[in-house]
Amino acid sequence: MSISNGYGSFGKSHLAGWIPSIPDHKPAFDPLTTSASRLQELLTSGELTSVQIVNQYYNQILAYNGYLKAVYQLAPGAVDRAKALDEMRTNGKVLGPLHGIPVLLKDNVGTDPTMQMDNTGGTLALVGSTVTKNAPIVDRLLASGAIILGKTTLSVSTTFNEQRGVGISCGWSALHGQSQNPYIAGGVVYSDGISGHSSPAGSSSGSAIAVAAGFAPMAIGTETEGSLISPSTRQSLYTVKASLGAIPNEGIIPVSQYLDIPGPMCATVKDTADLLTVLVGDGKPDVPIGGYASAMKGAAGWADLRIGTLDPERFRYDESAQTRMPDVIEQIKAATLRGYDRLKTLAAAYHYDVSLRNDSDFEYEVSNALVELMVADFESDFDMYMRGTQGAPISSAKELVAWNKVHADKALPPEFPSQVLIETAVASSKDPARRQKLMEHIAMVGKSLPDTLDLYGINVIIGPADSWMSKFSAATGASEPF
Repeated sequence: MSISNGYGSFGKSHLAGWIPSIPDHKPAFDPLTTSASRLQELLTSGELTSVQIVNQYYNQILAYNGYLKAVYQLAPGAVDRAKALDEMRTNGKVLGPLHGIPVLLKDNVGTDPTMQMDNTGGTLALVGSTVTKNAPIVDRLLASGAIILGKTTLSVSTTFNEQRGVGISCGWSALHGQSQNPYIAGGVVYSDGISGHSSPAGSSSGSAIAVAAGFAPMAIGTETEGSLISPSTRQSLYTVKASLGAIPNEGIIPVSQYLDIPGPMCATVKDTADLLTVLVGDGKPDVPIGGYASAMKGAAGWADLRIGTLDPERFRYDESAQTRMPDVIEQIKAATLRGYDRLKTLAAAYHYDVSLRNDSDFEYEVSNALVELMVADFESDFDMYMRGTQGAPISSAKELVAWNKVHADKALPPEFPSQVLIETAVASSKDPARRQKLMEHIAMVGKSLPDTLDLYGINVIIGPADSWMSKFSAATGASEPF
């Protein structure tokens, strides 16, 4: 490990649990409050360079990551890339709103060996593994002028949609330990539930924590069912889970290729729009000229919307995910209703408590159809992903199960020793008729989303983010912003 305290290129650096000393320095900007768009203004005016920006974020990471455990690995070439982008700017060439702006990647987004970072998915068996070529979204980020700053930690529990085992806390991995929500004093309380109020939520926990803690102005997360929306909620960020297929998911460690999608995690709407534009890519018919940010209209933009809202008492996490805390639940409910009152004054039409089906309707023959679908898809999708990798001691889901058993003292430590759902995925019969029934049931329940829109003549449904609304988005492949 070679570190230059933020004032030169990093060597290959795994940061979990490590707190270095930081040299005295004068902050160039406040990383907790400065947005990517503001940094771009300072770059344009010449008040900052990208090298200064990278150095400032390095110092923030080195100061606080030892406790928060949000960043797993730093990109060795980030400073050199910042220098090259500064020179390009000096010569009058700017690639767009992300030119010279640092971005963190969730550690399931593949980067090729030249970037000198692993792609572990929070899994010990994949330490040292890289993809043979960048995930398409990485190439899009590089083409936009973004600086890949490093890889963020993630919940191994939800990396494989809790495939490691039931009840593993969000934000926890055997590789990096328990990550922490920067807004919660005292850290995660495990008795609070796997996605309790003290949790950073998952699986894109590290990406959300990193932006909230000022480790980068923007980050990439991924969602199979709720993994962008939930951690963004907990860390007070904006995100968009785009419609399935809008952003390519190749080169990303899969749960289910049918459901997985990457997305932006940012502290402002403008940054979210700019990052989403890059991820979706050029030439898509639904991207407005000038990118998604060009469509921002502020409060006036609500005047054309017909909105339906969901009862926050009915739509919230149940006790399988959260220990019931009446005071907190009441506070969330009151805040949600105040937001609804504001929407009434802005929207063209408003309907309260629209009749979207309950998330419990996704149960099929005493199992959650979405989870069973993920279990059914995992082995084949994971094995296909592994065929495009190098450097790992395993090459398949079956080998992952076996490797974890051999290395159980580290891979299956006492805190969360189970990998029952991976074992179930590997042992399952892969019955295509069963999968078809699951798909039909998911589609039938998911159809409640477009049916509700049609019934009330609305074009938006809004509800509490700390709920299972994400199941309907997963079931239909529909967009879900927060």
